[in-house]
Amino acid sequence: MSHSFRHLSSTAVAAVFAMGLAFQAGGLPSAWADDDNEGQGQAGPNDGLPVYLDHEVHSTAQDTCPGGTLWQGRGNPATTFQRKRNLDAGVELAIKAILREGADIRSTYVDADGLVHIEVPTGTELTPTANPNRAAWNFTFSYDVALNPTNAMLDGWDADLWIDLDPSEKTKYLKLKLAKLTSPPPAAPCLEPDANGYGWKSGNTIVIGDDEGTDHVTQNSQNLAFYRTQIDGDPNTPGIQPYNFGPGQFDVVMMIKRKQAGEKSKTVLHVVFDVVAAPTQTP
Repeated sequence: MSHSFRHLSSTAVAAVFAMGLAFQAGGLPSAWADDDNEGQGQAGPNDGLPVYLDHEVHSTAQDTCPGGTLWQGRGNPATTFQRKRNLDAGVELAIKAILREGADIRSTYVDADGLVHIEVPTGTELTPTANPNRAAWNFTFSYDVALNPTNAMLDGWDADLWIDLDPSEKTKYLKLKLAKLTSPPPAAPCLEPDANGYGWKSGNTIVIGDDEGTDHVTQNSQNLAFYRTQIDGDPNTPGIQPYNFGPGQFDVVMMIKRKQAGEKSKTVLHVVFDVVAAPTQTP
């Protein structure tokens, strides 16, 4: 699938955010229809569900000790997620941008295809304890099938995570599938990490091996530095020139459906991270 930077006009963007603020002020959530085609470059099935901008994740996706944070790390608040819920299936998908060791980053705009864009900063981490080998921001994702308490555990679901490794407006996805990798240690109240035994594979290769959560929730926070040797930062030079955290556009697609025979419904959340020198939204 290929996206151009289909910005709405400045007037339209202002109207979009003014309307969203008005909804929030009136006690109603702002939401935008998801026109995603699952990154397949063709008109794929649309799940017809809205994406809610900059919202808190469901209580089941939050650590119980302390509250208000994710299972994935006490330093990661449960706020400012681009969130989609399939209430019929009892599923929530959510994703956000966050500065490393810093604040959440709000959504920036919705393009003509209905995809949420989040502008994030170029460069490396700038905190006093900064790691110079990490991008300044992470994306954090949450898959939650616990909205319906009768739902099967994650073993009963097909979950996919597609991470774009092309810094241009085109996409080249690393396609990962959720897998049970090990049995987690016995739960220890209020102790980190909240390991759940799940991770993500590309074929037989474990790419993300340390998700946290429960047997119904799986979460992680990723940095493009983990994939920089697979991201060609200069396509005009032969070979792969590892990404140096400069400007780019990276899509992330989350998908989940039940494994049961004949299951056709799929919940899809597709968000675009625009890496720019001067992000519009400040944390």
